[in-house]
Amino acid sequence: MHLAQQVQAEWKKFGLDSVQLVHYDVLLSYPDDTKPNYISIIDEHGNEVFNTSLSEPPPPGYEAVRDVVPPYSAFSAQGVPEGELVYVNYGRTEDFFTLERDMGINCAGKIVIARYGKIFRGNKVKNAELAGAKGIILYSDPADYCAPGVDPYPSGWNLPGGGAQRGNVLNLNGAGDPLTPGYPAKEYAYRLDKTSGVGLPKIPVHPIGYHDAESLLRNMGGRPPPYSSWKGNLNVSYNVGPGFTEDYSSRKVKMHIHSNNEVRRIYNVIGTIRGTVEPDRYVILGGHRDSWVFGGIDPKSGAAVVHEIVRSFGKLKNEGWRPRRTVIFASWDAEEFGLLGSTEWAEENAKVLQARGVAYINADSSVEGNYTLRVDCTPLMYSLVYSLTKKIPSPDEGFEGKSLYESWYKKNPSSEYKEVPRINKLGSGNDFEAFFQRLGIASGRARYSKNWNVEKYSSYPVYHSVYETYEIVEQFYDPTFKNHLTVAQVRGGLVFELANSVVLPFDCRDYASSVSNYAHIIYNLSRNHEEELAAYSVSFDALFSAVKNFTEVAASFHERLQQINLNNLLAIRSLNDQLMFLERAFIDPLGLPGRPFYRHVIFAPSSHNKYAGESFPGIYDAMFDIESKADQREAWEEVKRQISIAAFTVQAAADTLKEVA
Repeated sequence: MHLAQQVQAEWKKFGLDSVQLVHYDVLLSYPDDTKPNYISIIDEHGNEVFNTSLSEPPPPGYEAVRDVVPPYSAFSAQGVPEGELVYVNYGRTEDFFTLERDMGINCAGKIVIARYGKIFRGNKVKNAELAGAKGIILYSDPADYCAPGVDPYPSGWNLPGGGAQRGNVLNLNGAGDPLTPGYPAKEYAYRLDKTSGVGLPKIPVHPIGYHDAESLLRNMGGRPPPYSSWKGNLNVSYNVGPGFTEDYSSRKVKMHIHSNNEVRRIYNVIGTIRGTVEPDRYVILGGHRDSWVFGGIDPKSGAAVVHEIVRSFGKLKNEGWRPRRTVIFASWDAEEFGLLGSTEWAEENAKVLQARGVAYINADSSVEGNYTLRVDCTPLMYSLVYSLTKKIPSPDEGFEGKSLYESWYKKNPSSEYKEVPRINKLGSGNDFEAFFQRLGIASGRARYSKNWNVEKYSSYPVYHSVYETYEIVEQFYDPTFKNHLTVAQVRGGLVFELANSVVLPFDCRDYASSVSNYAHIIYNLSRNHEEELAAYSVSFDALFSAVKNFTEVAASFHERLQQINLNNLLAIRSLNDQLMFLERAFIDPLGLPGRPFYRHVIFAPSSHNKYAGESFPGIYDAMFDIESKADQREAWEEVKRQISIAAFTVQAAADTLKEVA
């Protein structure tokens, strides 16, 4: 609350038209101060022979800081399960398939241990639950959280052995507050019972560091790891189990988890600059403010950039400038607990946002590495991002006097399109989710990142640990803050162009080529099942026909756009609205199967990894592991249904771009 008021006061001082605190009462999760969470190895008499640590050793200079929340998995179920340990690699869908189908190992009634990395932690928990596990331990393996040749913090930027990754383990699928799915968590809201909230795990979950993990894994018995890729960098066998070797076979693992879920008040800060010509068209810049501990990278490297962009816009306004469209700045709360602040606000303002929302630019961490730019966005923004980065100087060594576009292209060229840098699909795990996946508002995000081709460790090593400090950024990630400046120029530049261009800087032809590309990808995937496609007369013809129509309509729309009379405000407004509503046209009001709040037909977070984006998710999920479905006809009928939904949606989107009447 104090920090929210501070941000509010500063934004007011910067000169925004209005700055409001907007509160919601949402379900959060905290450890019990009186009953700490830990994991033990117990002998046959139930005596604890090993316990995991209750906290992380503090970084230098932070020894006296009180109230550091110990590592925990937010929204874990309570419980004290004990049982044999099974090592499940990353806990991905395919890892459980390997265990159950190839190795015949049953996780039912076992406690599983998974290493962090590759996929969102909530998906690991869901997979463990589906496999029948009674608890899951998450740990950071040096293979995934230590870059080779780098020291642990404070002498380097790697994760120390006592460091552990906090994080929520929900499977909300876009619902926001678990007790008020679909509606804002205001005082008048009807709330589900605390035990039956959306996406809550049913088993205890706890994160540990690699020193503690080594003690748990050291005497694992049972089967050896099925592939070398299941081995991390600890000095252990990585045997899968179940249970320990013969000498220790009477020992079990016991979890002690006592965290509580409780409804608490959260605060978003919402600032506005009213537009001159089109005040009823909104461009939104949002990033979160809450952090697990000090938040040196996540989110403060992003929040600082938002603050600076607000200051810059305020300065322009104080000099007499105003944007053409209204700009809304948001400092979200409770992102770490499941994107709650942004989702509740999007729910409360859904009617207005779907009528007036032009674009949403996200602003979480500005740096997760210092190699090059990383952008995820709607295809509508590709050309805007490319033209903007050509105007921004590159901060990279060896690219003095060159543009950001040049260094970005050199370091990360696209694999899909010739002679442009790579832009990724939007997945989730951040605050654009409700705007893009639920409401269909064109969205994008940008930050400085690592070289993903070479640096195989996950995210950045100290992610969500106590070691994520201001100092780690200042000493290792961005000592001169030049990358922060570049990210501020990209994010701020996107907001400026979207809010100020007479004609919206969206190119629907890029959407056409993306949709065409995705249609070919999903069709090629289906060709692994040629016999079934024939047997059940599955055809992608309607989808390809819709894509062809969309491509032609997009091209002629673009032609019309070139010929527009810039003095005819009504004509401009009409074409701009067609551009603004194009993203909305890909929304299916019924949502995706089993995921009603993911409503975008072209993009959704992967069902197997919330962080990753999947294209044509309805068709993809219907075909996933289809060969193991009991009723093949029924399974392929669902594929046909999903193809028809996709074909309809693409055709309907094309119709919105046709010349009006």
